Amino acid sequence: MPEAEIDADDLISRIVETTKSPQSVPFYKKAIATLGRDMVEGEFGELRYRMHAGEIDSPARYFTTLLQKQLAGASTAAPPKAGHKPGGEAQSVGQGQGNYHSPSALELFSELKPLPHQEAEAGADSAMDFPYSAKMIPWATFIGPEFFTLSSNKAKSDRVMARFRTLDGQTAEVPLIRGRFFPKDEDRGILNTEEGRILGAMECLWVAQGCRYAKFGNGSVSCFCNVPLRELARLLGWESFGGKDMAHLKRKAINLKVKGYYLELEAIKEFRLAGLKGYGFGLVDGFDLVDKVRHRLEQTTLRVRFSDPYSRQLLARRVVSRPKEMLMMRSEIAFLMRLYLEPILMSRGVGGEHSIELLNLIQVLKLPAAGWHKFKSRRQAIFNKSIQELHGMKTIDGNAISLQIEQGQNAKDFMLVARLLAVSAPAAKVLPDGGRHGGPAGQGAAPQIK
Repeated sequence: MPEAEIDADDLISRIVETTKSPQSVPFYKKAIATLGRDMVEGEFGELRYRMHAGEIDSPARYFTTLLQKQLAGASTAAPPKAGHKPGGEAQSVGQGQGNYHSPSALELFSELKPLPHQEAEAGADSAMDFPYSAKMIPWATFIGPEFFTLSSNKAKSDRVMARFRTLDGQTAEVPLIRGRFFPKDEDRGILNTEEGRILGAMECLWVAQGCRYAKFGNGSVSCFCNVPLRELARLLGWESFGGKDMAHLKRKAINLKVKGYYLELEAIKEFRLAGLKGYGFGLVDGFDLVDKVRHRLEQTTLRVRFSDPYSRQLLARRVVSRPKEMLMMRSEIAFLMRLYLEPILMSRGVGGEHSIELLNLIQVLKLPAAGWHKFKSRRQAIFNKSIQELHGMKTIDGNAISLQIEQGQNAKDFMLVARLLAVSAPAAKVLPDGGRHGGPAGQGAAPQIK
């Protein structure tokens, strides 16, 4: 029997074991044949996640509804391109809620093309048919570590090579100007890791408020939500919140609108031949800010509208599910490492390993130039300090991230070795000197909230 058929039979067996609906096997087979195994596996992952959260009364009926919706979409979609497998629209990268990559680099960058709202006729506000779980962050897959920098970076703009992963397992490297909306724009500043965490917290509030969005006549969309600053601070792990903190959060939140990016697509032959020159875009299109005083406390609420490219990624479920604990991370380098490592480890599963030399990791994370980069022992010390917080953290599947710094074959550098451990195998804590002992890794202290 061909391997593909064996894989399909195994998937159907697991589905039936969960749904207790053997009479639906012909329907499941049709769905796999039409959509592809990866998409059905992704929807099965959502079913299991919802069941684990206690949100599903009838697994069989809910799963059938998910597949019927995908089949309806497939019936109206354009025929697949040559060499493109049916069902290649989706890929699960973990037991989450429909975590998908774009099918190809060309399609990804077509999806990221901004569509203006200003002159478009607005339609009625809507909500996603199957909203994300409030227990996770739907982090857009195209937003990797290269989109943020350290607070120590004094540059107001720069040019880096950004890597974008697609469904077919390929990666496309495209020049990304950070801190400008077009090449000759003024320098507006580069978003840092704190602003990245604020973006994630805003997404959590968007989910909590029902995944609302507005659709416009020209096809553009805008996901929107209300962001009470005190609630934002709690999501970020703050335990105190005074007037200076309020002003700080306002400035950081507004930076998500003011600071942008430009993708230099014409630098890549494939995109240049397709007529793609470049896109300038932000992650948030607008803010409306309302200050009030209640019980003698200043209360500020932002009405946030995510940008069209970012909104379309959220609505198309081009996301990787991330736990909320990520919002409370204090180590900036650890936050960037998590953006880089988590999708790789989740795609490889429990026991899967990823290793990278520290000099290469510095390049991948686009860390600003620093003296410690030049010295092997200093690189080891800095990264050992950073992984204190990240080591032992769990993915949305509940598996623990294990990190070690080891001596590889290259005597001139150390190597970071990362893997996922099953919940039953507790991760050991990594000490600053490279030693290890049992127990969970501690997190940095958060400010106190009154």
